[in-house]
Amino acid sequence: MVFVPVAADGSHFHPGLERGGKFMIGAKGEEVSYPSFNEALSALQKMATPRWRRPNEAGNWGIVSGRDWKRIERSQLMSK
Repeated sequence: MVFVPVAADGSHFHPGLERGGKFMIGAKGEEVSYPSFNEALSALQKMATPRWRRPNEAGNWGIVSGRDWKRIERSQLMSK
């Protein structure tokens, strides 16, 4: 089981958010790239307000803030 942040729209952080071989984590102007999902998730778990980039409905990549945490089985997470 892993805990992943969930944004206000119900989307959550998952391995499919890799872009260009990295995950972008942090507030705008303070983003840090991580080469693996596990490293990015670890960084998110240490943040007061977790923030990550993900595509919106139009396919534009923007930053969202986690509002909650969701417990999910790693096998389900990896199938996203």
